[in-house]
Amino acid sequence: MHLWKANAIALLLAVPAMAAPVGTANPFNAKLMALKLADQQGALSRAIVDDGQRCGRLTKSAYRGPYGNLGMWVATCKPGGDFAVFTGPDGSVQVRPCGDLAALKLPACGKIE
Repeated sequence: MHLWKANAIALLLAVPAMAAPVGTANPFNAKLMALKLADQQGALSRAIVDDGQRCGRLTKSAYRGPYGNLGMWVATCKPGGDFAVFTGPDGSVQVRPCGDLAALKLPACGKIE
């Protein structure tokens, strides 16, 4: 198991009573959405760093919505840049720099407010 996955799972399991609603297609993403902002940003920052990217401080993040069975999050790190973070229902996380998404035929990050 990758370190980032273990850390993300540990963070989500450490938050009591955060069970995903019945019928949720992506329970892992539902748990991430239920976290307080600081905990969400901590999990996203950790996923970015554990992917080998640079994230000095996560300054902005937003949930963009579902992409297939994945949840799509966007985040800005200073220093580091803008990233898309895709969360899978099995607890997997994929991180891509926003500048790479068009070439990969993935949805654009858009403006991060």
